[in-house]
Amino acid sequence: MKTKICLLGLFALVTLAIAAPHTWTFQNGGTFEGDYYSSGTTAVVVRKNGTNYIFKFADLSTNDLAYVAKIKANQKQAQLDAEVKQMQQAGMVEATASLIRDFPEKVSGIGNDRHCWMDAKFLKTDSSYVANPDFYLGFQVEDQNGNEFSYCRVQKEFLGANFMNGTDYTDKQANPLISVVMALKRGDRVRLIGKVLPIPSAGSGVFDIERIEIIETAAEKKAIEQSPENP
Repeated sequence: MKTKICLLGLFALVTLAIAAPHTWTFQNGGTFEGDYYSSGTTAVVVRKNGTNYIFKFADLSTNDLAYVAKIKANQKQAQLDAEVKQMQQAGMVEATASLIRDFPEKVSGIGNDRHCWMDAKFLKTDSSYVANPDFYLGFQVEDQNGNEFSYCRVQKEFLGANFMNGTDYTDKQANPLISVVMALKRGDRVRLIGKVLPIPSAGSGVFDIERIEIIETAAEKKAIEQSPENP
């Protein structure tokens, strides 16, 4: 069951399925029995006997924060799984390091609008493996099979028509994905969506990234692992 409720701007609400009953422990030592209902960036909504209660994260125990992080991660994974089905139905292929390296034509976006995705672990920014580092920011990831892939790149700027025809070299704008990549930490899990361009001189296809979704940050993973309710 999904329900929308208005919290008058207290936080950006994420509406999620109701979880199992949980005993919430406050920093002052008090406790409260209630069901997780939803959460935002600063607080959680707990439901008990049909009434919603709002608790700030700052007032809850570390175990409760880990509990919330685990629920949100499970919900996020369900959303990601649903997205995979949609992408597969649209004819998209899941890319891996070996597939891009050995069979780039299977995921190539050259000459068509074929896109692919890769679920990976971020390692570091490194433009030494991509051509034209003045125009592209490169970064390395580890795919789901544990293989490193060094040929991810994000275009630094979008060039306008006036720039391309030589009449206005200021006709360009920064790619917002650059700030997303620069904010990533080693170990963050991400979903990369874009096109693979087969470039023989690189010894591998180059993955042009058009969208990045955060699956789980390294900090979130640590919080979940610290949860006493984590099996």
